[in-house]
Amino acid sequence: MTHPPSALRLQFADDMFLRRHDGAASPAVNQVLWRLDGPYDADRLRDLAEGIAAGALHRRVVRARVPGARHRWAPAGTLPVLDLQTAAVPDDGIGSWAQAQADVPLDPARGRSWRLAAADVVAAGDDDGAVVGGIVSLTCAHAVADGAALIDALVRASTRADPIVVPAPERGGRALLADAADAAGQAAAVARWAQARARQAARARRAAEADAGTAAGADTGAGADTGAAAEPAAAAAPAGQPAPEPSGSPVPDPAWRVPVLHVELPSDRVAEAAAERGGTPNTWFVAFLARLVHATGRFPGEPVPVALPVATREPDDPRANSTKIARVTLPAEVLAARDLGWVRAAAKEAYAAVGQAEPGAAPVPLELVQMLPDTVVNRLPQPPVAAALASNLGKPPAGYTQAPGGPVRAVATLSHYQGATAAELRAAGGGLVAFCTTVGPTTTLSVAALDPDRVTDDAALRDLVLTEAGAWRLPAVPW
Repeated sequence: MTHPPSALRLQFADDMFLRRHDGAASPAVNQVLWRLDGPYDADRLRDLAEGIAAGALHRRVVRARVPGARHRWAPAGTLPVLDLQTAAVPDDGIGSWAQAQADVPLDPARGRSWRLAAADVVAAGDDDGAVVGGIVSLTCAHAVADGAALIDALVRASTRADPIVVPAPERGGRALLADAADAAGQAAAVARWAQARARQAARARRAAEADAGTAAGADTGAGADTGAAAEPAAAAAPAGQPAPEPSGSPVPDPAWRVPVLHVELPSDRVAEAAAERGGTPNTWFVAFLARLVHATGRFPGEPVPVALPVATREPDDPRANSTKIARVTLPAEVLAARDLGWVRAAAKEAYAAVGQAEPGAAPVPLELVQMLPDTVVNRLPQPPVAAALASNLGKPPAGYTQAPGGPVRAVATLSHYQGATAAELRAAGGGLVAFCTTVGPTTTLSVAALDPDRVTDDAALRDLVLTEAGAWRLPAVPW
């Protein structure tokens, strides 16, 4: 059994995801879907649920009693939620069933952090109702686990390995002292940030004064140089203009929900298509998603920024969220040519830059934001949605793939924003979120379109994805 530190405090990302469950923003939930070649195994799923409940996903929040201290994680103390449904799902309704499971609310603050559900699958239109497969869904609040933490917990549960145990909360005076010490540490971090910002401002002021002195002593030719230097910025303005607005009137909020699509692709064909263009399945996935962004009408003829999640978990890491983001910008001509060699080199450079400290002090310290009460944080602008977020799980461990037992046809993974409205996503900038998971001969691509005015419904998203798959000569089977 793996033991984390005596007090497991919420990290910044945990805290921000947790607040979404009680604030104005939509909660973030991760979902894993296993599509089975036969009916689900109820005994195996009960055993899996017990294993998950013994580990790191089964946690709740203990609120700090000292202002400024971070909240603590503690064992959930609740029963696992396992929904073994008796009504079978037609094979052409698997996508709708999966979305219905993703919509069920979770409450990580009170220990209802995850939910396991399963149903048998029958052929559409088959009056005899012969079972042809099964579908299993695990949803988990992002506050308690990112993708890497979810994989780790599932592998431990399905293989009966030692779980990571969330420590029991301290009580009484010891809890107060621990909270006071944590609040002091948070305050010290903010003070260090303030000092660094002051030094940065002083350096900028001295540099400005030096520039002013140089300009005062220069002849009129210097002024001409200054004016010439301003011309490129003015000339560059048209390229920086926002993309044209999508045609058509905005979709009314009550009539809209986030379009989601899961498609199965042959893994060998994906690898061949990538190799033909000088890339790998990972760089194919990045380019595929960026080209989808162009296909929606966003950034026409312009580069597409893509966010690439990178796991930084260590062995026996008890943290809920440890993902960092690599960022790569793909030129329009590279995407049009499907130059995966260029994409591969750019992604490699972006991955290498993950974790490197940027010069100067951060605009706002994360410790300060985490110290603020909900009433203040809820008034802060929500961070923009990535124009494209491409999370490639590759070939997960066998314990993850085979977690529900039985022959597994495909595994899909996706992040959802529960109940997100068109207005909320417009304010956040819109974008596409996609996950890619490969199991044996099948690569499953899962896409959520957070762009209500460019991708208005499931049919529009389906057309976009199938058209792009066709451009790579890849047969795609939607769920």
